[in-house]
Amino acid sequence: MDDPRPPYVRTADELRKQIQDGRLAPGAKLPSARDLQAQYGIANSTAQNALRVLKEEGLIYSVQGRGVFVRQLSPRDQFLKRYNEGLEEMAAQRRADEEAVQLSGKSDDEVATELAAAEERFAKASAEFEAATAHRDAMRAVMEQRKRLSGNYTPEEQAASVQRLYDRLNEGRRR
Repeated sequence: MDDPRPPYVRTADELRKQIQDGRLAPGAKLPSARDLQAQYGIANSTAQNALRVLKEEGLIYSVQGRGVFVRQLSPRDQFLKRYNEGLEEMAAQRRADEEAVQLSGKSDDEVATELAAAEERFAKASAEFEAATAHRDAMRAVMEQRKRLSGNYTPEEQAASVQRLYDRLNEGRRR
């Protein structure tokens, strides 16, 4: 089915998309009306109307004798653009999640139960990992203590220990 909207609206929408997704960056020169005619198969007046719409929206500006350029977005508009992109991503993710649930053939309650079970398994695995990490750290401390008590040092460790003892003794003599 063909798009029932007027050609200038469709052309403006296409150019707007190119501006919003960065294909036409701030400061970039837009194609001339003649180029738009050729590119979109539209009349000159249609191209002019599409550009007029974008000018009214503040997306583009013209410089006499030079052409039409993409306007730099204000900080407010940049924020709104990022905000809207985030909303669109969340909406798309939600649609994908809902579609996945529908395709699974499971009821909402079944999916919720499976999700809760998965979250519980994750929490258990996370706790086990933390416990293993804590156990490893505790074992390292115990091994270090055993090494100190047994005198089971490498020659370098023993030399460093003797040096620390020597330094402490000398420090005590100076007082």
